[in-house]
Amino acid sequence: MKPKLSPKPKSKLRSNLPIFITVFLLIAIVAVCVFASKKTDNAPSDNIDTSSINWESYTEKTIELENSLKITSPGIYVLTGNLSDGMIEISTSGIVKLVLAGVTIKNSSGPAILVSEAKTVFIETKEGTINTLTDSESYSGFNEDICATIFSKDNLVLEGSGTLVVYGNHEDGIVSKDKLKITSGTYKLETKDEGIRGRDSVYISGGNIEIDSGGDAIKSNNSEEIGKGTILIDGGELTISAGDDGVHAEKTVTINDGIINIKQSYEGIEGSSIAINGGDIKVVASDDGLNAAGGNDGSSPNMRDYQDSSSNYQIIVNDGKIHIYSSGDGIDSNGSFTMNGGEVIVDGPISDGNGALDAETGVVYNGGTLIAVGSAGMAVSPNNSSNGYSISVFFDSSFSAGTKISIKDAYENTILSYVPTKTFAHASFSSPEFQEGSTYTIYVNDVEYASVKLSGKTTRSGSGAQRMFGPGFGPGR
Repeated sequence: MKPKLSPKPKSKLRSNLPIFITVFLLIAIVAVCVFASKKTDNAPSDNIDTSSINWESYTEKTIELENSLKITSPGIYVLTGNLSDGMIEISTSGIVKLVLAGVTIKNSSGPAILVSEAKTVFIETKEGTINTLTDSESYSGFNEDICATIFSKDNLVLEGSGTLVVYGNHEDGIVSKDKLKITSGTYKLETKDEGIRGRDSVYISGGNIEIDSGGDAIKSNNSEEIGKGTILIDGGELTISAGDDGVHAEKTVTINDGIINIKQSYEGIEGSSIAINGGDIKVVASDDGLNAAGGNDGSSPNMRDYQDSSSNYQIIVNDGKIHIYSSGDGIDSNGSFTMNGGEVIVDGPISDGNGALDAETGVVYNGGTLIAVGSAGMAVSPNNSSNGYSISVFFDSSFSAGTKISIKDAYENTILSYVPTKTFAHASFSSPEFQEGSTYTIYVNDVEYASVKLSGKTTRSGSGAQRMFGPGFGPGR
């Protein structure tokens, strides 16, 4: 008779497998949450979540303005009428919506709307109405930080289908010391200093916004806290005439969509990091068009920090249509400039002290269409870290505005063509149609000027010292 065998003991690995799987899943969940939180902290996004608000649960009141009004309870307040000398003040711990249904508010000693305290304030313009807010040139009886026609110490959301006209006679037009969000509506601002400012962040997803400002037109200025001091534009139509910068963020500027027309500015779009993923953008600047890290902007609050070179300073263009007219550098980064797609045209400077492109650690071209024309003294073209190909042309002499320049392939197909609006002596062309080893002909006013055979990432035509280019560029003309 065979001896009875005792059952084989389970291995420790098999017996503990459910525990191992559970621990692994918990670690994975924690890692995802941490990564997501870091991504949220460092990337601009829809800054004020309004999806959970049930407006039907709020009491609605209609008020015809005659005297100054102080709101101390959450709710929806529909305002009509004229207030010739006074203001609306909000002081509550809850959420308030002001519906402007054809109001005129003017204050002879301070702001028109003041949010002393609130969780979030919504200002909605009613469809078909024009609403006008005007502050005074000097404020009396207010703290020094209160400086705008609409001034909120807490989150501020602007929306609606009507029109809001804001005159900022003292300093600024619309200011939130926290987050500011614009989703819809028509806005016309004329301000002594800044137009729209959200200290922590500005998020624009829609609306038609016109700003004529003595200082920065749109600004976010929190430089102390991680993830703040950001501007995100997801849509809308912006028309800007600024005495200083058109769009200025202490940290990041991200543009995903929208129509942006900066008709006048010192520097067009400025931030430590600029990412353009879409949109139709036109910039006119007396200094730099796009500026990462502030460059020579003496008006920057952290000028010394901004002027330091850093790999954190970057300009990235992934898509969109961008046209820059600049007297200083067209695109200036104290770090890197990378182009992955889209269309970028730069009518750069005529002075040799600036260039159409300027990047401290180099220009990298990976895709899209790039045409940059301007002076030759500080000319920069894409470097050998690029995945795409470029042609850098140093002309024998300067050409006047209105001179057409074209590049054709060996079959006389036009690859690129442009008519600069200013005098130029250098041009840099980048196109996904360029192929190494192929020959291309440069035309000036449809007359053959030179031919080049692409060798390396950027091939040079003509003489001239090219700055920050790197070794290995192709032969000259």
